[in-house]
Amino acid sequence: MLYADYRPTNLKEVVGQEQNLVTLREQIKIQKYDSAYLFNGHRGTGKTSIARILSRSICCISTTEDGPCNVCQSCKTILTNSTLDFVELDAASHSSINDIKELISSTQYAPTVLSRKIYIIDEVHNLSSSAFDALLKTIEEPPAHCIFILCTTELHKIPATIKSRCSIYQFSAISISAISERLILVLNELNKDFEIDAINLIAKQADGSMRDALSIMEKLIISCNTLTIKHVKTILCLMDDEISIQILSSIIEREGIKAIELLKTIYGEGKNLAQLVDNLLQTLTDGVVLYSSKDMTSVYNTETYKATLYNLVNECDIQQLFWYIDQFCVLREKIRNSLNPYMDVMLYIIKCCNSKLFNESTHDILKRLSALENQITEGMNVQIEYNSSTEIISKDNITEVEEKSIIHNIDIEQSEDVEADENIEAEVLSLLSDYL
Repeated sequence: MLYADYRPTNLKEVVGQEQNLVTLREQIKIQKYDSAYLFNGHRGTGKTSIARILSRSICCISTTEDGPCNVCQSCKTILTNSTLDFVELDAASHSSINDIKELISSTQYAPTVLSRKIYIIDEVHNLSSSAFDALLKTIEEPPAHCIFILCTTELHKIPATIKSRCSIYQFSAISISAISERLILVLNELNKDFEIDAINLIAKQADGSMRDALSIMEKLIISCNTLTIKHVKTILCLMDDEISIQILSSIIEREGIKAIELLKTIYGEGKNLAQLVDNLLQTLTDGVVLYSSKDMTSVYNTETYKATLYNLVNECDIQQLFWYIDQFCVLREKIRNSLNPYMDVMLYIIKCCNSKLFNESTHDILKRLSALENQITEGMNVQIEYNSSTEIISKDNITEVEEKSIIHNIDIEQSEDVEADENIEAEVLSLLSDYL
């Protein structure tokens, strides 16, 4: 397996986690170590790998600035796991108090081969409460020849009494660019051709985990000679970004019929509608990033995708984009247990496309008010009509007109709301009758 073959053997090969490597390098340099370490962080970010590297570094007779030499007898003994002085316990399958008591009983004996006894407890959060209680005293006052390295992905499950007695290292998710660089290195060593966009997509799907990225890539390269973005999307059953952009374009342009036709096509092809909503949310998020930063490098995707999306969102305002995001966030939660996801998605697309529904939203009203305020502030006269009369608003009479407008709006507010609701309901029912 690729993730096992390309597991780092020294600190130089570790991808990311620079904030932790600085401290560990200094400890290796001065040969001064903590009695207990607690590595916490995202899956596949190097916690167990660095724990093994640190174990070899502690016992290595000729360490370097990158950790163990991996050629001395101590390093080889740990690499082959052929000594009782190095114990790696998987707490996911050895979580009982008896397992921990057996481990603790072995700490009273001095090491026979290595200079120290090293205990790595992986997935330590799976230990039972009684097992943690049994481990507490040993962690607090370990024998001078023992060092404990605990690894977990769920720090909140570790008792505070254990955490307070450990040196805690936080492992962050690995960046997409760092994962991509590592995948490119592996593919070059394997003499595999690839598209850079395909690599970026794999790195994005890995969600910050190097192990996941290598596992995904291993599955993909078996079935192709050249790793292309089309192949990645086909094998991983990913929805094409072009579909998301087409639907988003229809929504922004208020073309409800076109958007619903696209939805019918996707549904007819058996695509997952929950994934469609997730893709739309990701596309909207990318659009907000592009709109705000004006920087194409801030989004990891194809150049065509970024250019098309930038041109699309550039015609909107930021409030409109955030309103769409709010709607699809609500939809994502709603369709999880929905009996008819297709109808739910269609209704929300109609809601986003329908101009009357959208124009009555709070942010659009505020936008129009802001525009009027700017015009009046700049000295322009604004003509408005209400109650069969016309008023000219300027700096001089704005207060008087506001008072009249407020009184008038109170009189007609209820009747206008009723009429607007009836018109909206009629239009939505008309659209649903054509496509349900």
